[in-house]
Amino acid sequence: MDRVLVEKRDAGAVSPVYSRPGVPRLVAWAALAGAGLTVLAVVAMMLRRLPTGSRLAGWTYPYDRAAGEWHVVWPALVVAAAVLGLLWLSRRLPGRFDGAVVAGWFLAVIPLQLLLRRYALPSLGDIVVSDRANSFHSPSQRWGLGEFMGDYMGLVEQLPPHARTNMPGKTMLYFLLDALGLGPAAMGVAVLAVANLSAVLLWLIVRDLTGDRRIALYTLVLGLFLPGALYFVPVLNAVSPVPILLALWLHVRFLKTGRAGYALGLGGALYLTVFFEALPLVLGIVFAALLGVALRQRTMSWPDALRLLGLTLAGFAGCYAAMRGLFGYDLFDNFGYVLADANDFNSRWRPYGMWVTRNLWYLALAGGVASCVMLAAAAVDAVRHRSAHPAAVLTLSGIAVLVVLDLWGINRGETVRLWIFLAVYLQVGAAWLCARTERFWPAAVLVSAAVLQAGIGSAMIGFVRI
Repeated sequence: MDRVLVEKRDAGAVSPVYSRPGVPRLVAWAALAGAGLTVLAVVAMMLRRLPTGSRLAGWTYPYDRAAGEWHVVWPALVVAAAVLGLLWLSRRLPGRFDGAVVAGWFLAVIPLQLLLRRYALPSLGDIVVSDRANSFHSPSQRWGLGEFMGDYMGLVEQLPPHARTNMPGKTMLYFLLDALGLGPAAMGVAVLAVANLSAVLLWLIVRDLTGDRRIALYTLVLGLFLPGALYFVPVLNAVSPVPILLALWLHVRFLKTGRAGYALGLGGALYLTVFFEALPLVLGIVFAALLGVALRQRTMSWPDALRLLGLTLAGFAGCYAAMRGLFGYDLFDNFGYVLADANDFNSRWRPYGMWVTRNLWYLALAGGVASCVMLAAAAVDAVRHRSAHPAAVLTLSGIAVLVVLDLWGINRGETVRLWIFLAVYLQVGAAWLCARTERFWPAAVLVSAAVLQAGIGSAMIGFVRI
């Protein structure tokens, strides 16, 4: 069986509400407003006037360059022109080439991303080997894999700062990269490639849920040029969206097909999410929203939902048992240690009342100012029209995640880095709004704004210190 989720529509049909030959006023104004605000933000970066933290609130990102070094703009202009050319071509290719299009983007985007970071300080290789910026490489050089995982909780206090206060999955990635024989610079490029998988997974999720090639394509490109990820790569928060988006795609596949393998894989992906970084589990709100709508639309029955839950738990338990049996590693003990450390750090150094508002500005810095304007417009329109479009469900549940995460207060400051997983997910709303028209220019404006913000921010602001 292959069920249509969320709303029932004829195969291949696209509602005129969501795709028009002209440009709807909402789309035009949101695109232009987002572009204008992005230009202001970029000029403020160039003049060292853009707020990048607060000493009173416990965190700030310093500027790396003097005001007015306009030569750092050229890589962003070159990359924007190349990306728009590729996007225009991708839109024109027939649907049977969609897989090749995504593969082409995955291969072509890395040199463009590296060019965009032409003036970023420090280099990828320097970040990889720095214990201050990236504590996960040095443990992979000091211990063997079996020794590291076999006595993890005994070794944890000996680890450098970031490795000690994070789950071990990030260090395990460096064990894998080291096994491939890669040097530090090549490891940095490999991490960039792994981070790009988040955009590919989002493309799969949006394509499976909506059947709309244009929304999926725009989501892919926006995810590949997410400012926050490009500011911080190869810091592994750029990779954090991958496990949870893999889990979300497997969830969607089970909702569509009911196949047990997807639910078992979902359990394994959720284990991987906690093992790598547990914070993205807050996206469980999206999982619940999709399941709830499927139940309400009767594209899934309650017995199917219980079967999903049971199989997911079985997949998670299988991974837990395997790690416990092979290495004696207890995921829950480790998670409790990391959570206690995070709560203690926040209570001592980061005031809740200041960051609950500042976090929202940092989301715009991570996700792109223009994308956030488009996201807000899409969300308001979805509520106003009580839309049941799958992209509306993804957008509104994502907004709910943002509200919960911000009010929860587990992250205070540094959310340009810590909320990369949410920033990449929220590109769906911006892509959905752009796809309401067949015209190219709103998407071109939005993507150009993301590229410009990513390139100038990388050059001007010291997001990563070594």
